[in-house]
Amino acid sequence: MRDIKHRLMSCICFMMCITAWSVSAQEAAVIANFQKLYPNVTDVVWEKKGSYEIACFELNGFERNAWFTKQGEWKMTETDFKTLNIIPKAVAKAFWKSTMASMATQYIRIVTLPNNQPEVIVIDVQAWNSPEEFQLFYSPDGTLLETLNATQTGGEIYPDLFD
Repeated sequence: MRDIKHRLMSCICFMMCITAWSVSAQEAAVIANFQKLYPNVTDVVWEKKGSYEIACFELNGFERNAWFTKQGEWKMTETDFKTLNIIPKAVAKAFWKSTMASMATQYIRIVTLPNNQPEVIVIDVQAWNSPEEFQLFYSPDGTLLETLNATQTGGEIYPDLFD
């Protein structure tokens, strides 16, 4: 009986070590791929959202969030902008002509995607004196790709939106 308990405890310890090692290996893959994309960034805060690991950092004066799968695959990077003056002029011009331009601008983000996919510019607006929030997705040439009602989701952008 004592031998069975000893073997059971050994098996449990072995499984815990294997699990800890695999988590560490996954984290190492995420960090390694982040460092390949952004080799000069040293001050990084890591977050977890759902099945994603997110590196939050600043580069060239802009706040960025790089999203990775737990296996280390880079899915997207969001770059936050404070003004429409920095985004492509065609996008700003298209936005100002839209019916949403009269709403309060909450944030502006450029989403960079893997495999040389074109960037997507996201402008989040909220109706005045209302909880209604919308996200406008533009291509760099100013084409409106999609408008989403983000009132219920809080405006979070996940990589799944671009798959």
